[in-house]
Amino acid sequence: MFASDLDQTLIYSYRSIINEKVEVQTHPVEWFEDRYISYMTESALTKLQRISKEFLFVPVTTRTKLQYQRINLLDYNISYQYAVTSNGGTIFYNGIEDRDWMRKISASKDNCLEAEDLISRFNEIRHPSWVNPDSGKLADNLFFYCLIEREKIPITELAAFKLWAKDKNWELSIQGRKLYLVPMNVNKKAAVQYIRAKEGINLVIAAGDSLLDLDMLKAANFAVAPAHGELYSLYSQRNSDLEMIRFTKKSGIKAGEEILDYVDGTLSPKLVV
Repeated sequence: MFASDLDQTLIYSYRSIINEKVEVQTHPVEWFEDRYISYMTESALTKLQRISKEFLFVPVTTRTKLQYQRINLLDYNISYQYAVTSNGGTIFYNGIEDRDWMRKISASKDNCLEAEDLISRFNEIRHPSWVNPDSGKLADNLFFYCLIEREKIPITELAAFKLWAKDKNWELSIQGRKLYLVPMNVNKKAAVQYIRAKEGINLVIAAGDSLLDLDMLKAANFAVAPAHGELYSLYSQRNSDLEMIRFTKKSGIKAGEEILDYVDGTLSPKLVV
């Protein structure tokens, strides 16, 4: 089984491609507001096509259900039965939401502070100087996110809030220009483990680039991450908690190809039993 984050792991935004000055052939994998906004290289698409036909491929994303539906991997003949969205809050099987998983998520929400109370506390430190005043959304009624200016973050205040939130069983993560506040009962690791048990899977490779992917990666048999993003930043600081993760040599969209090469080489017949 290959469980992978999407954004900045397998698929890359138009903005990131422009910044990288990518010269390899790319293909659009997301259409939004009359334009293509996310891409994969031709080589990465070919590799993922092969992997998805030989093994259970599960996209695992923090995107909301609506945002996930904009991605068109199926148009490239990439096969998958399961998809995890909303940071693990929703599992789709053949396009239909898994109701057993929905009930599990609902039953576990009592262990976390109410979203309204958490957002109220966050609003005490948010300011138009670093948080887009028009942003801020409780996504799929599960987690909160807003748009920020990273270079203007009040680091001390936000660090203190992050510790407070963690004590209330919420995780704070910054990915690109987005700040996420996610309850710990809504996580990618639990969703992947649920699918793994349901399908009787023995071996899992996981890929991801952010803190919201970390528990999923640590629970996998093999873990791989791109040489960019939150996890790579921590790895660069010699964080010992990331020793089980293999990081790519390349960064940006080419890291997606390297991740798939690693998966293809690891999910070999001699290892899958």
